[in-house]
Amino acid sequence: MKQTGGFFKVLRGLGRLIPGERLRTWTYLNLVYSPRKFLRATVGGFYRMDHIYEVLKEFTNTYQGRFSILEFGVAGGYSFAKHLMAIRYLGLEDRVMLHGFDTFGGLPPVEHEADAALIQGDEWIAGHYRGDLEWLDAYCQKKGYGNYQLHKGLFEDVLTPELLDQFQEWRPMLIWMDCDYYSSTRTALERVLQFLPSGCVIYFDDIYYNFSSSLTGQMKLVREVNQGLWGDHVELVPDPSLSWDSQRIYRFINLDGPKLELQQRPQEDPVRRPIEDSPFP
Repeated sequence: MKQTGGFFKVLRGLGRLIPGERLRTWTYLNLVYSPRKFLRATVGGFYRMDHIYEVLKEFTNTYQGRFSILEFGVAGGYSFAKHLMAIRYLGLEDRVMLHGFDTFGGLPPVEHEADAALIQGDEWIAGHYRGDLEWLDAYCQKKGYGNYQLHKGLFEDVLTPELLDQFQEWRPMLIWMDCDYYSSTRTALERVLQFLPSGCVIYFDDIYYNFSSSLTGQMKLVREVNQGLWGDHVELVPDPSLSWDSQRIYRFINLDGPKLELQQRPQEDPVRRPIEDSPFP
């Protein structure tokens, strides 16, 4: 297919002004391609801390009640502490509770074929991402944070009925999946499934593992959910406004699940009548 457009025309014109193929190639790679790549990565690139603030503001400004953030895979606590700071900065410590889940013993050995690496040398290594619950708890206490709970153990063991019942009042607003493995991610999401309201945001940290193949890793779970793993009433919808150029953020939909409630219901009929007919609103 022949390429057209303003950028193509500028490139073609620039190329005709530069003598010699080697100089034209150097100019393109260093003065055209490299700056474009830099701008795409910096200005338009995804940064995983951005959406924390967006989700906090959206839920607390739009919906009634109190909310939870669930982080699966705390490790050393780097992102856990940033969640707490975001909640504090926005003045929401009385409305948002942060839960962190981890064995704090590092990654277990890979057992499921969906967690195997497609490139030699890129395998998950057992014992990596080892955390220290006591150190992290002391750090959070020193900072004066009080709206958090750390849960040590396997997801299937620490997500007890008593804890899950809390999520009926403290509705999950953000699920932070940083537990690396397909198997761990599936276990965590399956345990909290019935407590997630439609619209809850799910962030998958390891979506790019194995080239984002839907045959392995967290992308495998996304594909399986949307193919009916937990029924035709459950879906993961990509949210490009939060995930930018990545595939990391989804809205959870459950037609049979709990529902969020607006703080203010529309009172007036939103119908609009014309007052002028240009494209301007």
